[in-house]
Amino acid sequence: MARKIKYDCRGIAHIYQRGFNMSVIFYSVKDILVFYTLLYELKKKYKITVLGVVFMYNHYHLLIKAKSQKVISCFMRDLETAYSKEFNKDAGTKGSVFEPRYGLSNKKKDKKQREAAAYLYNNPVEKQLSINAVSYRWNFLAYAKSDHPFSGKLVIRKASNNLRQCIKEVKFMFNHNAFLNYTILRNCFIRLSWDEGNQLIDFIINTYNVVDYNETIRLYGSYEKMLIAFDSNIGNEHDLKEEYSDQSYKGYVSSIRSLSKDYGFINPKEVLNLSEEERRVLSRKLANRLQVSLFIAETLLHIYQPQPKRFS
Repeated sequence: MARKIKYDCRGIAHIYQRGFNMSVIFYSVKDILVFYTLLYELKKKYKITVLGVVFMYNHYHLLIKAKSQKVISCFMRDLETAYSKEFNKDAGTKGSVFEPRYGLSNKKKDKKQREAAAYLYNNPVEKQLSINAVSYRWNFLAYAKSDHPFSGKLVIRKASNNLRQCIKEVKFMFNHNAFLNYTILRNCFIRLSWDEGNQLIDFIINTYNVVDYNETIRLYGSYEKMLIAFDSNIGNEHDLKEEYSDQSYKGYVSSIRSLSKDYGFINPKEVLNLSEEERRVLSRKLANRLQVSLFIAETLLHIYQPQPKRFS
């Protein structure tokens, strides 16, 4: 069994975690916002500094500082337990959502920390989900300089009654140290137009601000220098061993859209209630119809089986 690496509090930790058997854990904006607001509440509880976070359909990365290994262990346990409970409840499923162990790599020197930050923020670029780091919404990099990078500026007095009510509900939950659950998010988004939905997303991300951007920018000297560094070098991570996955994750975008548009799953996660055989048939249909890999289709439908590790 591989030795479990412990956190060295003299530096920062790069944490990598994936869905069980590399399965998808983020199907929708609501999934991301549930996890994101849980992350905010728990990083506050455990006094953790977050320098970076990115959500990538079947895995996520964190770059964090904490007081000790025990703090990180408790933080990760609570985060994954809480999200697993919410995910399964919303999907109508049971069982493991995440792998039993997350990966952790210590970064003590500034150069290693910059390499890890570039790797994290450029993960969507590497997986062909965006042309550069700052244009991907779910690494939250654009929010370091704007409170509405993906929507029109929100003016409360000009907002619709529905949007104002949703903002009021978000503020209420935030002020009561509570994350946003699926019921709240679903009841809000169903009442909003596409543009209003994007305004609400930007408002939520700014209200539950997870990332300490000043700490991340400090590694580079300025925000502008950081973006230049990210654009010129995608970084590397030699200390965390990620299993095989497709070079491109664009297939997840079209496959999730197809589940809703072509197969009637308004909540894409509900596809997990099909039998394993039904999901295998559907995976082949998605792969053939959309020209996506079986890896994408099978991890989306939670039927992928990684190859067993071989030890020499």
